[in-house]
Parts: sequence; C-alpha cells; structure tokens
Amino acid sequence: DMARAVESRQIVIVADKNMDRVRKTVGRGVEYVRQPKPLGTADAARIGLSRARYENVLIVNADVPMLDSATVKALIAFHKQKTAALTFLTCTVRSPDGYGRVIRKSSGRIAGLVEHTDATDRQRRINEINAGVYFGERRAIAAALRRVERRNSQDEYYLTDIVRIFLKKNMKVLAYRIADEDQILGINTKYDLVCVRERIKQKWYRKLLEQGVFIEDPASTTIDLAVKFGRDVHIRPNVIIEGSTAVGRGAVVGPFTHIRDGKYVGSGKNVQ
Repeated sequence: DMARAVESRQIVIVADKNMDRVRKTVGRGVEYVRQPKPLGTADAARIGLSRARYENVLIVNADVPMLDSATVKALIAFHKQKTAALTFLTCTVRSPDGYGRVIRKSSGRIAGLVEHTDATDRQRRINEINAGVYFGERRAIAAALRRVERRNSQDEYYLTDIVRIFLKKNMKVLAYRIADEDQILGINTKYDLVCVRERIKQKWYRKLLEQGVFIEDPASTTIDLAVKFGRDVHIRPNVIIEGSTAVGRGAVVGPFTHIRDGKYVGSGKNVQ
C-alpha cells in the first residue's frame, strides 16, 4: 500500500520459502521473486533488483507496516533536491537496542552504518538508527551490492554495507532523519507484532471516529483496515468485523457480533 501511495511504477516483493502464503495475502499487481536461502538483506535486495526496470529504486524492509508514504515521498524529494547518490532513512529513538546505528563524523556527515551485533559498546550508545529504507540509482546500488561480503558475526550479506561502498567511492550519501519512532517499528517477535498491531489499531480507530463512526468500546472491538463505513454507524462492544465488509450509514452493530469477510450491512440496520 505504501509503495502504491508513492506512485511506484513497479513493485517487487522478495520472499523465502513462504512465497505462496505471501502471494495469497498480497495478491495481484506486484511481482514476486524468491530468495532460495536466507543469506541476508543485501542478498534479498540483489535478487529483487534483478527484476527492477526503472532508473531509480526504493528498497524497504517488509516488516515496517507503520511507515508513512508522506515520509517516503519527503525522503525521495530530499534525495533529488540534494542530488545525492544514495539516501537512507534514519530515526532518533529512545531505545536503539537491536537496530543498526548511524555513524557520523564530527562534521555531521555520514561515516557509515554498523549493525547492533557488530557494534562496539560506544557505538551502541548512539540513538540514531537505520530504518532500512534506501533510495538511489538502480545501477549504482546493484554495483555496490555485488561488492558486499559476508564478513560479520551473522555471516550474512548486509544491505547496510552499500553505504560504506558508496562512501569509499566518494559518492554522496545522505540520511533523511525523522523523530517518529512508530513509523520504523520492526516486527521480529510475536510481542513486536502485538505492539505494532495495537498502534495501528489506535490510528485506524481515531480515523473512523473522526469520520463519524462511533466505536463504543475500542478495547473490545476488532475492525479490519479494509472495512468500509457510512456515516453515523454505531459499533457496540465486543464486535469483530473482518475483511472487505461494508457497513451502511446509520447502522448499529453488536454487541457480541462477528461479521465475516465480504458481507454488507445495509443502511439503518440493527445487527446483533
């Protein structure tokens, strides 16, 4: 959805052995390519770029569902305005544990990136982290990816290494920094998934409430992002509405109601 919102002309998804499940979930309108072995983010990016057809590419980690399209548009505009060779997204966070750190010179210019597992104690105190979003010229990124090696504690090809390679060639590398931590929250555990899901839920429900949908008890209510509502809908407690469901104007739903994918609740209806 984010890639479409920034008007990407081509979208390529790189997946592993779960390719069929990913394809079933995401559906049509994108291209799929398989990463046979989990050899790291640079390897995944290299495989994805093998399908890319356009001059510039945007590379995004797939586990940052709260990344705002407005942020990505601003990053791309910043990149073009500054005529950079490569621009990546960073964020200043309260707790940087687990994230790659941004290394800067005393002048403030980018000196490189280092993964958490490879960082020194001093580097781990840095609170500007790499958000895993890169924009630049396709051929230059592809050339850098071919030079990435597996010399690290994870024995993987790190996408972050392309920053070092660009800098070594004296190419202009810039960071576009944001302060909104929610946008770059990644999902590595089930706990992370629950935390991100709750934040998305809060943003979604606020939007619905501002549009005139009264959600009586948000804590006990589950409404999928694809659900469409008319105005003045009233959602009672303990309601689940799933999939591409539509609820007409002035309808009342619940309490203790489960509406499944594809149903339609007519205007003014009272569903219990």
